[in-house]
Amino acid sequence: KTHAELQAAAMDQQPFRSLINPDDAAFANPPSMIVAIQDYCRTTGQMVPQGYAEIIRCVFDSLALRYRQVFTWLKEFADFSLDTLYIIGGGSLNNYLNQMTSNSCGVTVKAGPQEATAIGNITAQMLKAEEFKTIEEARTIIHESFGVKVYK
Repeated sequence: KTHAELQAAAMDQQPFRSLINPDDAAFANPPSMIVAIQDYCRTTGQMVPQGYAEIIRCVFDSLALRYRQVFTWLKEFADFSLDTLYIIGGGSLNNYLNQMTSNSCGVTVKAGPQEATAIGNITAQMLKAEEFKTIEEARTIIHESFGVKVYK
């Protein structure tokens, strides 16, 4: 199955049946991520996800809630308003997770570009060379050039 098919199948599953802490050491480099997820759920007394759709849904739900937790902490520490969350790199392509993250955090999510590391490097060089006058100008050009997708 394709990524899109697996993600769509995951979204057909009942939400929040199983949750993991994505930052738990058990997920750092397990021999099998599937087994690690199932073992975590079993150990914590939850429904053990079976099959790809249930496992992916568990991961999506868990990531969206973890993003909410960490984003809430960031908002508490920031001395300015945080009303937008930027997701860059490969994760920016996951429409389901990006929408779930926006819903969970209660903020706008701007996703993309996928090749953020290379674009950031080029942008820093262009700022230094004064090809861009401000970071805001650079962000506008990136947004217009690479099709950043917005989730509300």
